[in-house]
Parts: sequence; C-alpha cells; structure tokens
Amino acid sequence: MNYLDRDLVTVPYEGSAAGPQPLQNLLRTALGVVRRGWRKIALGAVLGLLVAACIGYSLTPLYRASAEISIDPRRLSVLSTKDERKRQEPVFDPARVDSLMESARSDRTVRAVVTALKLDDDPEFNGTRTGLLDAVKAWFGAEAEAPTPEERFEAAVESVAGHFSAARVDNTFVFEARFLAETPRKAARVANGFAQAFLDEQVGANSDTSAQAAGWLKARLDEVGAQAAKADSAVVAFKREHNIAVADGKSIDELALTAIGSLLTEAVGNTATAKAKLDRVEAVNAQATPDLAVADALTNEVITKLRQQYLDTNQRVADLVARFGADHPLVQRLRADAETTLGSIRSELKRIEEVYRSDLAIAQSREAALRQNLAQQFARTSDIGQNQVKLQQLESTARTTRQAYEDYAQRYIQAVQQQSFPVSEARIVTEASPPTKKFSPKRTLLMALGLVGGGLIGLFAGLAAELSDQSLRTRRDIVSAFGCHCLGYIPSTPAGPRVAGRLRRGAPGRLALDHVLHNPFSIEAETLRTVKVAADLAREEEGARVIGVVSCLPDEGKTMVAANLAHLIAQNGARVLLIDGDLRKSELTEALAPDARTGIDSVLFGGADLADAVRTSANPRLDLLPARTGLAQRDGHEILGSRAMRDLLTEAERDYDYVVVDLPPILSVVDARAMAPLLDGIVLVVEWGATSREVVADALRSAPALHDRLLGIVLNKVAMPHLPRYGDQGHAYAPARIGA
Repeated sequence: MNYLDRDLVTVPYEGSAAGPQPLQNLLRTALGVVRRGWRKIALGAVLGLLVAACIGYSLTPLYRASAEISIDPRRLSVLSTKDERKRQEPVFDPARVDSLMESARSDRTVRAVVTALKLDDDPEFNGTRTGLLDAVKAWFGAEAEAPTPEERFEAAVESVAGHFSAARVDNTFVFEARFLAETPRKAARVANGFAQAFLDEQVGANSDTSAQAAGWLKARLDEVGAQAAKADSAVVAFKREHNIAVADGKSIDELALTAIGSLLTEAVGNTATAKAKLDRVEAVNAQATPDLAVADALTNEVITKLRQQYLDTNQRVADLVARFGADHPLVQRLRADAETTLGSIRSELKRIEEVYRSDLAIAQSREAALRQNLAQQFARTSDIGQNQVKLQQLESTARTTRQAYEDYAQRYIQAVQQQSFPVSEARIVTEASPPTKKFSPKRTLLMALGLVGGGLIGLFAGLAAELSDQSLRTRRDIVSAFGCHCLGYIPSTPAGPRVAGRLRRGAPGRLALDHVLHNPFSIEAETLRTVKVAADLAREEEGARVIGVVSCLPDEGKTMVAANLAHLIAQNGARVLLIDGDLRKSELTEALAPDARTGIDSVLFGGADLADAVRTSANPRLDLLPARTGLAQRDGHEILGSRAMRDLLTEAERDYDYVVVDLPPILSVVDARAMAPLLDGIVLVVEWGATSREVVADALRSAPALHDRLLGIVLNKVAMPHLPRYGDQGHAYAPARIGA
C-alpha cells in the first residue's frame, strides 16, 4: 500500500464504520480548538476586559438630550379654503422627512446654533482645552499658539456638528434632534437651540419662497391682465365693426329669428283651428235638417236660444198630438212655428259659416306673412354666420384670459398673505429636558464587548496557532495525513527525551530502555504489544520477524522504543535479537554494552560467529548485537545494505523468533533506506507535537522500500494529560484494523 500519495491527505478515520459527518467534524474541531487554546482565550478576555475598563473610565461622560419636532404640511395651508385643505391632505413621505433632517444637520443650521448660543466660547467645543499631548509640548517648551476667533468658531462648528444627530421616530412625521454634551443642562440647551434654529430656518425659507412667488405672480398678473383687456377690446371692436348687437348674451338677429319662429308657430295653429271650424259648419249647412247637437256646440247664443225654442215647440206638438190628434189646428200652428224657428237656425248657421270663412282667410294671410318674414330673417342670419363664429372665438379667448387673470390674482393675494404671515410646516412637540443618566460611555457594555472581543482575539490566536501547527498529535492526524496506522502512544518519562553517554544500571536512561519490564500494564507496554501484533500480521509465512525501528530526525526516541519492544517480546517468551543498527552514534550499545569488543562488524567482515558477537541481557531470551565504537561511519549504508547483512539476518532467523533493529534517522543518513529491503516491517517513531507532517512525508517519500514495509507510526513523548484536548482520550491503544 502506497501511503505517500499526496492525494490521500484526507481519509475516513478507521475507528468508525463510516467517516464523520461534516457538521460533527466541524464541531469536534471547534471544541478541540477551544480545549487546547482556552488559556489564550482566557488571557485575551482578561486583557480585553482590562483595556475596555481603562477606556471606559478614562472617557469623559456625555449626556444626550432630545427635542422632538413634528412635520405637518397642513400648517402651510392655514390660509387655504376648506376644499383646498382636503385636496392637500398629506401622505407620509419618508424622503420628505429625511430631507428636513438633513436640513437640521446642515452647516447653516449648525453655524446659527453656534452663533446664537455662543458655543465658540465654550472650551468643550472650540478646541482650546488642553490634553496630554499639549502638556508634553508645554513641558518641552513647544507651546502652541492660541487659536484666533475664526479658528475657534470653525472648531466649534465642527465639534457641534459631530455631537448632533437627527433620527425619525418610527414611520411618523416626527424626528428627534439629539445632542451630546458633558453636562445635562448644556445638552438640553443645545438640543433646543437646534430645534429653534431649524424652525427659524424653515420660516425664513418659506418667507423667501413666498416673496419670490409673490414677485413672480405679480409680474405674471400684470401680463395676463393686459392680455385680458386686449381680448375684451377685440370683442367690442368686432361687434362695432359688424353691427352686432347683443342682449342677454344673444345677438338681436338671433332674438328676432326666435320671436318670428314663435309667432309663426302660433299662426299655423290658428289657421288650422279656423279651417276645422269652417269645415264643420259647412258640413252642418249641407244637411237638409241641421244637426242641432252640432249647432249647439258652436257656443252661439242665438243658435242656443233658437234651438231651445225649437225643442220646446216640438215638445208641445207631441203633447197636443197625443191629446187632440195630428190634425188639430193648434197642432198645425205649432208645427208652422217650429219650421220658422228651424229656418232661423239655418240662417244663423249661414252667417257663422261666413264669419269662419273670413277668420280662415285672415289666419292664412297672417301665416303667409310670418313665413315670409322668417325666411327673410333666416337669410340675413345666414349672412352674418361667419362673423358670429369669429365673435364666439373672440369671446372664448376673452373669457379664458379673464379666468386666468382671476386665478393669478387669487394666488397672488394668498402669496402676499403668506409672506406677511410666516409659518413653518414644522413645530416643536417636545422640548429637550436635562437627561438624568449619562449616554456614554456605557461602561458595562464596553467591558462586555472588551471581554467578548478579547476572547475572540484569543480564539483567533489559538486558531492561528492550530493552523500553523503541522505537528502530529493524534491517531486522526496520522490517518488523515498519511493514510497509515497509528500504533499507539508512548508517554514522556522522567528519563528525558535523549539516551546519551555511558549509562549504568539504575540510571534514569536505563530505566527508559526496559521501562515495560517494570510497567507491564502501562500505555507504552500496550502500544508495543500493538507493534508486535502488527509485525505478526505483516508476515504470514513461518520464520522470524525482522522489525526495524526508525525515526525521521534524531532524538525522537527510536532507541528507547526498539529496546523496550525487544524486552516486551522477550518477556512474553520469544527469542529476540536486538541489533544496534545506528552505526553513527551507537547509543544502544553505549547504554547496554559499553565495553563490547565485538559487534556487528565482526560478524559481517571479521569472520566472527553471531553467537560469539551477541551480548546476553538479564533476560536470557534477549540478546544484543552491538555496534562497535570506531566503526567507519561513511560505510554505514554499505554495511547495512550488504549481502553479508542479508546473510546475518538469515542466520538470525534460524536462532531467534524476532529480530529488532535500531536504525539511524531517515533524513539524517541513508543507512535506514539501504537496509529497508531486508526488513519484514518497519516502525516509524515520531515525536509528539514536534515533528511536522511535512518532515514525515519527506522521510517516507525518500525511502519507497521503507514505506512499503511500514507497519505504522508510534507517537513518542506524548503529554498524556494534554491528549484529551485534541479529541483523543488515549485509552484505545490499537487501531480497529491492522494489516497492509
């Protein structure tokens, strides 16, 4: 398995069936950063709190007072009519309120406040107050020149503008004029000064606007008035030129035409009535016996009287006939009287017929005359139609111009009234009063922010340290960086990180080399058992296991790991040969066999037997093949990679169950790389929290054969109390999966 592939920088942790979820991984990383950097976080929080407290108690307290100003556009229409005020009902316009707030913050308003309240004489605003820098300058004799009145005024304007603010109250026509000062009374006084200056500015602006509008309207009024007079004169001149008389808004010809039309209508009706009467009378006269009912309808007194007389005579005739018979003389006489009366009726009807005929002739004559007059008047009216159209145009122009003149006159009067009655759409609804509590500094909030900010700075410092720390500290680091196994942890011991010099029995260094014999249930013992199991699984065929123990750099503890591994395996009953393969320093030989006269060189090149060159330890199952002091260092890689070394290992495999070789560091010399092909498995010892990922990667890349035989990595000199901070409790000593 090739663990040097740089694309395999992240792999699932083998301790779980599936890789951790991203959120869980993120939370674990964040908690780990907090656990490991809590001292930085606490220190940053304390420092932030102290700095915030110093700032909070060194700043001058400021008080804020607020005056509320209402914007009511209807105040500008106090001179308008009721209907106009209804049409001018205001609609909420945030832009309008924002514009007025900008006017309150304007330089003109600020200068008016400074002038009115004489704030340029106040040291709080005019820049004459001395500070620490001024005191230092005065101490060295470099006193600054006193500012001129103009400079004090400009400084006061700038300072007052910086202390003033305006803010709208929710979605209303009201905004607050706020001011910060060192005393409550001064804050209220200046806030009210700003409110009053704003109102004065608005009144002045409205007055100027009204004056400008009045001037423009006056000029326009004169112009439109001249146009209206000219239009009226044109109408009069046109009427005079064309002899057009007008009464009640109509010309005489139009009135005459209307009157003749009415008379003609009446005459036509009279003619029809006369004709109907004549026709009826002629019909009655054409009868042999006149129809007395029709005659009676003529409303003629003579006919009415004769008709009654005729009826009475006939009634008497009927009575006498009934009494005396039709031939009675009296009956005959009465019948003669009746005929006489009927003749009189006929004569009267003839006379009425002639009267009706005369009336009809008169009506027809009148109708004809009126028709002739109407035709003549209509012809005359048609002749003057074009003049009438022109006259209507002139009159329309005159009316329009006159209406415009009246409108301008009304608006001019309103503008003059508004100019003489200045009013602003703004008013003060609440005057500023001296505040009872200071506005700033808010020491509690400031210190809370300092505490949080300092803690965040400490957190970022810890995070930066985490990101810059490329060392290996946990199994997860090894698996994610190289994809190989972490065989376990070996805690740091009082013996120290280095085994050097000629150490004697009972010395701390010697205790480190056989530490597992005295602590068989320790963490390091369990780690070395994991190494043994990994070596057993790495070689399936029978025979001794040849295990190389190597490090990337010097002083990482490989010699201690090799010695303790050999002791642990021998303690379990196996025959073990411990070879000091570090021909450059031979620290293992110096510690365990400092007086050796024969060693690995004697076996390889001196013809000595392996059994004569080894040194037996206190455990008869553990032998040491030392590296004799004085061996040529430049020949180390030739010695360890030679055919003779292969033969030596072959011979050792016949006499021992395990062969443990202490090799020199990979990156320091080439010896370990030369011997790697002769080994069954290699254990890489890495110093916890010291050796970086890049160093380990370089070491593995430089020795492909070593990498191919790598059993895993052992983290040495681990600060076990600190290990939980990195998310590993240190109680799981073997990875979940061992093997290639």
